Amino acid sequence: MIALNVRRTGVVALRVIRQLKRDRRTIGLITFAPIVLMTLFGYALSGEMSGVTLGMVDGGGHDLLRSYLEGIKDFEIVYLGSESDAELLISDGRLNGAVVMKPGEVRVLLDATSLQISGAILARAEAGAQQEAASREKDQGNLIVTRYIFGYDLEMMDTVGPAILGLVVFFFTFINAAISFVRERSQGTLEKFMVSPLSRVEIVSGYVLGFSFFTLLQSATTLLVVTHGFGVPMRGSPLTALAVVLLLGAGALVLGSFFSNFARSEFQVVQFIPLIITPQIVLCGVWWPLQSIPEFIRPISYLLPLTYASDALRAVMLKGASIPDILFPDLLALGIFFLVFFAAATLMLRREVD
Repeated sequence: MIALNVRRTGVVALRVIRQLKRDRRTIGLITFAPIVLMTLFGYALSGEMSGVTLGMVDGGGHDLLRSYLEGIKDFEIVYLGSESDAELLISDGRLNGAVVMKPGEVRVLLDATSLQISGAILARAEAGAQQEAASREKDQGNLIVTRYIFGYDLEMMDTVGPAILGLVVFFFTFINAAISFVRERSQGTLEKFMVSPLSRVEIVSGYVLGFSFFTLLQSATTLLVVTHGFGVPMRGSPLTALAVVLLLGAGALVLGSFFSNFARSEFQVVQFIPLIITPQIVLCGVWWPLQSIPEFIRPISYLLPLTYASDALRAVMLKGASIPDILFPDLLALGIFFLVFFAAATLMLRREVD
């Protein structure tokens, strides 16, 4: 049995403490990162569903149900003229669902690519129909007829699988790029490039292009695992899904190169994970829809690339969308994110030479 020398152990512990005391960035992350993360998780998990866009076709005979649905503050009601209008808007992603009221029948049209939202709509419609039936002299029976525009056979893994695909690629691409840039700086390779005839744009473009090969390999592998390993459907083109993931990966590459400027070691790069990756998990609709995130935090979601990648991948894989269908806002937002951080990463190279 190895004897433990308390004094020598204490010397090692004090050395570690002194090193951490000199690293103010690490102390700051250790202190404030848990506060930020617990705040995000707390609000995201405790938020009620809001901002659900519900179409309503009033064909008469259900005044109480209509009043009940109109009184739900979580629903934004859009009044429509026909059931076909509701189907078209749900197909375009402009409605989360619709309630079509006809004498003696209530038809609930749902988009099950988000099970939480479709479940909330169906539950409220059933509750309103039950209240209406109870107010009458005799029970009218079950008035609800459910119809799924998308995803009648989807399970939870099917709805979160596309978002997880984007998250995995974003996570590993960001970490690999940031660590590689830190290593290039520590070894002096980047400074050699800086004194060469290469411009800063060419240097960053070269790194992005080089990393893109591995991002392509990682994206294709992850896509195969999600679709064949877990059975997530692929109703659109696999090439379109791969294009979305590659554009997201390109954004993660330039984001990693940008944040590598604020790290002096691989250990400090890992400390960025709670501040960069975790908000993507909490606020981008990976596990729960954006409608369940409190409204005062929700604007942050629309600044994060995984929000748009998740929406685009769900549209391609679960609805069969093509590139024109997801061009605005998803692909446009991902492209803007890439260009902004590409410019930021290029400008930050100047600081390494000064």
